[in-house]
Amino acid sequence: MELRQLEHFLAVVDHGGLGRAAERLYLSQPSLSSSIRALEREMKVPLFHRTGRRLMPTSAGRELVPLARRVLDDVVAVQDAMRGAREVGGGVLTVMCTPDMSGEAVASWAGGFTHKYPAVRLDISEVGSRHELVAAVADGRAELGFTLACEELRGDLDFVELGVQRLLLVRPPGLRPPGPCGVVPLTRIGDLPLVRRQVTRNEEDAVQRVLTAHGVECVTGATVPSRTAQLAFVLGSGFQAFLPLRMCATALDAGACVVETDPLIESPFGVVHRSGALAPAAQQFVNDVDAALRGWYEAIAAHRADGLDLVDAVVAARGALS
Repeated sequence: MELRQLEHFLAVVDHGGLGRAAERLYLSQPSLSSSIRALEREMKVPLFHRTGRRLMPTSAGRELVPLARRVLDDVVAVQDAMRGAREVGGGVLTVMCTPDMSGEAVASWAGGFTHKYPAVRLDISEVGSRHELVAAVADGRAELGFTLACEELRGDLDFVELGVQRLLLVRPPGLRPPGPCGVVPLTRIGDLPLVRRQVTRNEEDAVQRVLTAHGVECVTGATVPSRTAQLAFVLGSGFQAFLPLRMCATALDAGACVVETDPLIESPFGVVHRSGALAPAAQQFVNDVDAALRGWYEAIAAHRADGLDLVDAVVAARGALS
């Protein structure tokens, strides 16, 4: 059996006879009829009732219709995937991140891409601020820039939202905030100093914005350049910090106490790129990161639907990004 025979079979089904199907396929009617008869001989069963000029599917023919469509759809999907692989090719894809996203986060989302396209070398680096990242993307030093959403963006750049960064409160081992277990109101976290990520003067600190809006006053014990340094301070210096979900399982493994706050501190994030169509490798990278994040979010949501709280759901879903 050949794929073209399935195409011919479906064309006759869709058009109700040989005449229109032959026109659609740019074949002569005798050639199309010969192809259908050859398929019937191979299947060892009649596929059509012949009533005058019309051909109506037999019960076997009706059963074959969805199977044939599925086969041809799968062939198209394979062709599209291989075309994408050929277009991506090799070379270097330059990706920059701000400290609030971090290269470690982007690398954890990129596993699918690196497995499919080993010939593409990823060059992932961090810059000190969103301003630096936007400038690097605009002048071509980076193809993609992962960052929290910018309220205002240059007209020659586009932003693709990929998700929402949710921060949980991470505290030293055994030091839950005072009060009952469960979700902790922000108003009850002021007993320990905060270790904050460094923020440039022209950037807004999402944590400070939310704390201020809820009248929460926390002493700043230290400012550090990265999320990893924040966690190190929590574990070694008795401070607390707000860290993204992806770091919570690591924090728990190290013995830290991780709690959900009410409200959560959330910020949309995504990728900045120069306006216009992305190069094939860059577009595929964005697609694969988006797919990895959606799979992770869906796994967390499924665990929460099973009754887990957010912290336990994040731990249970940790394999979804691997």
